[in-house]
Amino acid sequence: MTMRPRLPLLFCAVVLVAPWAATPAAGDEMIEAILLEGEDAEAEELRLWELIERQRYVRAREEAESYLAEHPDSYVAHLVLGNAQHYGEANFPMALFHEMRALELFEAAEGVEPTQSQPWRWHARILLALTRTHGDLEHYDEQLAAMFRYNELYTPQLKAELAWPLMKKREFDKARMAAEEGLATGDPYQVERAKNALCAIEFESGDDIESYEVCGEAVDYGRAHFGSATAVDLGNFAEAARSVFRFDEAERLLMEASKTGLSWYGNPWLELADLYMRAGRFAEALSALREVPRHRAQRPPHVRDSDRNEARRSLAAFLLLMGRPDEALRITDKASVLPDRRAHNSRDAQQDRSIVALLDRQARLMLAELTVERSAAEPFVSRVWARGKAAWLRFEAWMSGRQAARFLNDEKRLVGTFAIGTARSAVMPPWLLGELIGALGPGVVRAAVESVAEEDAREGAQAYYEAVLAEVALAQGHYEEAVERGQRAMNGLQPGDALLRERVRAVVAAALSDPRETTALFEEVLATDPGLFRRMGWALPVDVRSTDAELDRALAKAVLRSPRFERSDQGMRIEIDGARICLFGRTGAAWGCGEADPEPDETGTSYTQRVVDAFHAEIFSPRIDLSRIDINSLDGSNRVTRNPLEMLQ
Repeated sequence: MTMRPRLPLLFCAVVLVAPWAATPAAGDEMIEAILLEGEDAEAEELRLWELIERQRYVRAREEAESYLAEHPDSYVAHLVLGNAQHYGEANFPMALFHEMRALELFEAAEGVEPTQSQPWRWHARILLALTRTHGDLEHYDEQLAAMFRYNELYTPQLKAELAWPLMKKREFDKARMAAEEGLATGDPYQVERAKNALCAIEFESGDDIESYEVCGEAVDYGRAHFGSATAVDLGNFAEAARSVFRFDEAERLLMEASKTGLSWYGNPWLELADLYMRAGRFAEALSALREVPRHRAQRPPHVRDSDRNEARRSLAAFLLLMGRPDEALRITDKASVLPDRRAHNSRDAQQDRSIVALLDRQARLMLAELTVERSAAEPFVSRVWARGKAAWLRFEAWMSGRQAARFLNDEKRLVGTFAIGTARSAVMPPWLLGELIGALGPGVVRAAVESVAEEDAREGAQAYYEAVLAEVALAQGHYEEAVERGQRAMNGLQPGDALLRERVRAVVAAALSDPRETTALFEEVLATDPGLFRRMGWALPVDVRSTDAELDRALAKAVLRSPRFERSDQGMRIEIDGARICLFGRTGAAWGCGEADPEPDETGTSYTQRVVDAFHAEIFSPRIDLSRIDINSLDGSNRVTRNPLEMLQ
């Protein structure tokens, strides 16, 4: 679950106080300074700290480095450099180095337990900086040690803040106790953080119903005490709602989160895109994906890329659903080698990586199908070459499947992957679950699903297990079982999982013995998810009819060579007339036609192949126009935003 702690703003925009007045640079405002208790330092050091308070990170780094060159024992300058590296450049290891050095220098000069007469405030700031940096680096033991040490020396103590690293260490009872201590303080900010943490704790510990209740309480508390809930709390509640299959409520919460304002962690547009894809609402998913990089670009530098890989995963899934596996592969190639930092996200990183591997596997299999499709009307040698290329792509897909298996090489993680909506399943798209059958084998998947289904008491959960087991039964040749389980799944699945429903419908169709019933169900699949046939590598049963013209006969042969069609007297009807190919249902419904410009194009593709390609595109592509979509704009890689140095000078 994408639960993130709402950390306090530890460095307020309060003007520093010192017995001097800083000389402003050009364009800077004059700031009167007053010295705070326990903040004794050289005037130049206080001026460096003022740059951090004003978020002038580049300038703070440059001037702190210059000051350290002459004063190498300045713990203030090291602390300034740590903050500049952390918040200005997102270089957490370098930030940790300077903060650890600052602690060493301070304690060497002032002792490990400073008194009120000493510059204790710097010591407190160093410890707080270390808690944040260790947290961002996922050093939870070290983060807790810094927090405990801070609590021994300073007040107010960190209480609710302890819950998150304890939860990340899977010490749920201790995490609950820390959250309860935060609640007991009565401080609104402590209470808010405690409720946020409890939301994640209950979700991660496997109590989905309790998590839904606690996440709702966090949202209600924010609305009552702060005027509105944070985007993080709304997103958490939406994820809890999805875990109990309340999709309409999840959508409302995410829409509210998108209007609430910027949050450091979580991106409501990304979660909306995933929700819309599950429902087969492709146009809305595209609109949401367009907002993802815009939202991310508004974040501070140190959190801007905290979920970049998560966005890549969603984008790769969308491109697959749109029938563009070659572009999806460019995304999965990046995602497989550049995993996200997970410090502020409660999910299992290995599960996330297994999803990327499955998407990569499906993209390669789909590209293999397209490669053969695109050679159907070409000469024999070209068709042989295409099949050889497709075979290599399928081998690469097998390798990606083995990678997914390696990431799931743990019984608890493997079994939990099938518990859709829970913390154990991460963000596995339900429509992708069937790919694990090909990657792991139907026997392994059956055992895992039957194991988790016995213990899942959520209302509506059994339909998802029936969906996977129906496909397992089909793979094992148990056709009657596949039909029975598939029908139970379709009766239990909600409209919010339209893509999974259509996959189950296709499985039932393939298991039926009556070809007319099979064709009727395949037609229903075409209406919602026409790309499914490519993703599964299946063919539509068709009866091809053409005139005696030479071109029409050539087109008829090409269509039947395509992996998307197989001859059947009880199938749909393909009519070829005058270099125009049209598909009709058994009831006469027209599903689309393909034709091409007879003039040669720059690719050198034959005219007959261009007609066949147009026909494939018309029948098996989702009903959404992507012709003018720049995929780089969805990834954010070509985005021109505000000055990247803004607030860093």
